[in-house]
Amino acid sequence: MTGEDQLLLDDFKAKLRILIKRHTTLKSEKAELLEKMAEMESTIADLRRENEELVKKYEDLKVAKVLAVVDEDKKQVKQRINKIVREIDKCIAQLNV
Repeated sequence: MTGEDQLLLDDFKAKLRILIKRHTTLKSEKAELLEKMAEMESTIADLRRENEELVKKYEDLKVAKVLAVVDEDKKQVKQRINKIVREIDKCIAQLNV
């Protein structure tokens, strides 16, 4: 083997070591990224569940608000009926006199 062949072989070995080191580094980065991706997918699933719960609570609050308005209207209607009944009682009392 000539000196030039030896230099080429040494250069090839050095580049191969660099390539192997780079491969190992990229493999470990890939593992880390896959782990982070799994964590993020879990977080996304949790957030979706939380969002669904919040949407349901919001819908429940809308219904409760509608019912509260109905209850308030009932109270007003009841007050008006009581007022009319008192006026009728006054009229009856005046007729009896």
